[in-house]
Amino acid sequence: MSLVILAAYAVGASLGLWASRRPSLAVVWPRIVRAQLLVASIVLSVAAAWRLTGIQDVAWPLAVVMVFGVILAVSLVLTRGERRLGRGTLRAWTATSNTGYFVVPLTAALGGPAGLLTAVLVDRLGSPLWAVYIHLLRRDAPTPQRMRTSWVDQSPLLALLVGLALHLVGPAPEWTATVSLAMAPVLAATGAAVFVGSALHPTQRIPARPGLGPWLRLVTLRVALLAPVVLLAPNDGVRLVAVLCALSVPAFGPAQFSTVYGYAEPVVAASARYGWWIGALGVAAAYAVTR
Repeated sequence: MSLVILAAYAVGASLGLWASRRPSLAVVWPRIVRAQLLVASIVLSVAAAWRLTGIQDVAWPLAVVMVFGVILAVSLVLTRGERRLGRGTLRAWTATSNTGYFVVPLTAALGGPAGLLTAVLVDRLGSPLWAVYIHLLRRDAPTPQRMRTSWVDQSPLLALLVGLALHLVGPAPEWTATVSLAMAPVLAATGAAVFVGSALHPTQRIPARPGLGPWLRLVTLRVALLAPVVLLAPNDGVRLVAVLCALSVPAFGPAQFSTVYGYAEPVVAASARYGWWIGALGVAAAYAVTR
């Protein structure tokens, strides 16, 4: 499975590079971003919430999500200037782990179904925080947004609510686990494609160096806050997820929604350019945890 995941990343990155060189696609890129978001939300959010079995499944994933919430609060306090809320949100998001397109696929490859449930729950339980990101970004967006696009942008939260409703109706069938596992390479490929295409979008070709310092400070905060989760994790699955979250590749959302909403933030560029080195450390640490 790990080789399949790596191949999916390579294929997706190649497609994103190809798309970035097509001016015709640059115009419709926001629609491509939203289409990919909608598919991932419907499949993963519904399945993850439906498969909940008890509060013990939720406690540790929520601890990780709370770390991301602290980063957002710190970033909003520290950010100054024009469009403060939107820019502060982007800065916080760049320091948030790439749960959907890095942690979930690698946990599936290295930890199997047991760790995968924790990874998917971290990703999906972060949906309310995602909703806050989107609200603040849309509110300050340089490019005005149509109201009807809001339901697509907020689809992770809406899909999570659907999954919780199904959970109340009855237990999830076994095929939901198979779907979650099968989606891992699909998420890796489509996420990489949309991220690379967004990071290389004409509106995002800006200097990265001015944003390097603020981004590194917030990433350091992320690692420091997740270290206790790694040390206190009750099992190898939770520990694997915490390690991958602490040492993650760049979150794909900031680059994608910068193109959708019209932002040009150096911190986003710094994350997209330099965050892969941290992800490489994360892969090495994850292998060590599972051996």
